[in-house]
Formats: sequence, structure tokens, C-alpha cells
Amino acid sequence: MKLPVPARRILLALALVGAAADARAGDITVFAAKGAPDETWARGYGGALSSTWFHVINLEAEAARMPGDAEDASMTAFTGSALLAPPLGILTPYGGLGFGLFRQSLGDLRDTGTLKALVLGAKLKLGGLVVIKGEYRRYDLSGEPLLPLDSRISAGAGISF
Repeated sequence: MKLPVPARRILLALALVGAAADARAGDITVFAAKGAPDETWARGYGGALSSTWFHVINLEAEAARMPGDAEDASMTAFTGSALLAPPLGILTPYGGLGFGLFRQSLGDLRDTGTLKALVLGAKLKLGGLVVIKGEYRRYDLSGEPLLPLDSRISAGAGISF
């Protein structure tokens, strides 16, 4: 039996809405980070809010602050990322691309630009509530930034909802 086109559209819409509602999950994490090159960056910190859709797509918003080794150097970055994140039991490896804005300071100098990031990491969900996260990001900063930032590693923890 073939359904009429309007009925098929309604069934498809209901299936998509139902799948999105079932698959929707998220987490809030805080992390400590270290940028490379090592001689430029001190330990930084940040936070991320992520949402998982259709069990494999993770959308993430992140804010990070990286102080420089020099007292008057720093970088703040805001990044939105789209990640492929297939769950494997309690472990979820992920990878994808991020785009955002950065602002660097070095003494009286300031530089604001855009960034692109290759993101690779994994999350471990414990007891359905606790999330432990490890991540690597490879950066491409626009223009000629005041301080080079090639990559960043980070580790953090948070809660899942």
C-alpha cells in the first residue's frame, strides 16, 4: 500500500521530531588547557556547552582563555564546532571542525581575528551524569596574530543532561 504524499510528509516529520527528541542530550564541561608552542603559552582554562543530535552529531559552543608565558600576554577565543561523535558504550570519540573569533593581547597591542580549528577528542560518560573529556585542537588563526598558537590540548570534566 502506497501512502499519499501528504501522509508520507507527516510521517517523515514525526519521525524526525521523535528522533531528535530521543537523541537530544548535552553536557556542560570545564577544562584546563595547554597551548603550543609551549614557550608562548601558560596553562589556560575554559568551558563548553554541547548538544548531541541523532546520536552522532555534536554541536558545541566553547569559550577559552589562554594566558601567555609573558605576564602581559593572553588570548580569549569563542568557537562553535560541528562534530561527528558516534557513541561506543560509555566512550564517545569525536572529531570535526570549529570556527570562531579570537582576541590576543600583548602589552598595549591588541589583535582580533577569526579562527578555524580541527577538533579531535573523546568523552567518557560515567553513571549517566559525569562527563570526563580529553581533546586536541589544531588552530589556524587569521592574519598575523601577535602570538602563535598552533594547537591546544585540554582535559576536563562536567555534567551530562
